[in-house]
Amino acid sequence: MLKKIIIINSVLFNTLLHADTQTGLDVSGKYQQQNYGNGQSQIYRLALQPWVVYDAWMLYADIPFESYNNTSHSSQTIYTRSSTGRIIRRIQPQIINSTSTQRQQGISDTSLGVSYSLGKQNWQHNLALDYKLATGDASLGLGSDTNDTSLSFSSSYMLNKVQLQAQIGHVWLNTSATSSSKNYTFLSTGLSWKKDARITLSLNYTNQSEPYTNAPQQAYVQSRVDWHLVDKLKLFCSYGEYVQQHISLPENEFSIGTTFLF
Repeated sequence: MLKKIIIINSVLFNTLLHADTQTGLDVSGKYQQQNYGNGQSQIYRLALQPWVVYDAWMLYADIPFESYNNTSHSSQTIYTRSSTGRIIRRIQPQIINSTSTQRQQGISDTSLGVSYSLGKQNWQHNLALDYKLATGDASLGLGSDTNDTSLSFSSSYMLNKVQLQAQIGHVWLNTSATSSSKNYTFLSTGLSWKKDARITLSLNYTNQSEPYTNAPQQAYVQSRVDWHLVDKLKLFCSYGEYVQQHISLPENEFSIGTTFLF
């Protein structure tokens, strides 16, 4: 599949070189904090995003550098025991609280893709093929250790200042036979309100089938504010929660970020 994508991109790129094209390199940065019942995770992300546009076609890539700071809290009850091992009841047990911190940084998983857009007036559609390479070290939490191919279709309709949008797609995982990960389907829907020329408010809902065996429900709701500060600079802020409360899922997460358009 990777060879197929490379061939497609090579043919398109050669075509673009002989046509009127638009090229660019965006630099995006993001800080994300996920809050769990027994700790929190802080993620810093800096990515290079080169792109080429020709007519309705677009080639793009995402090359990220990430830094993680994970903190967890735990408590343990200690009982005083006699020399024979019996608990001495008259002595109150002690509760020992401990905090552990783990930090990792490095290149995470890189991705590349191609998309085709079409539409008429206020109704726009987009078909995208993406490939994610396992360039990050999954043992350090810097990647998923899988090469993923995804095909998605998205559609949006603009009604005055309100945009309705939806997306559906499927992800194929190239992983070992012993892994519990499996292919999954995802979907999302939402609406955006363009408050003025620079500020957009949006609310989105996403869900997907189980990405691995016995996974918790992945339904997720997010609110977001995008601010086009100047022509070459965009800022955003978002807050999200999973619908299901589960020990492996964050209770909530907060993100802020920026994108420089070159």
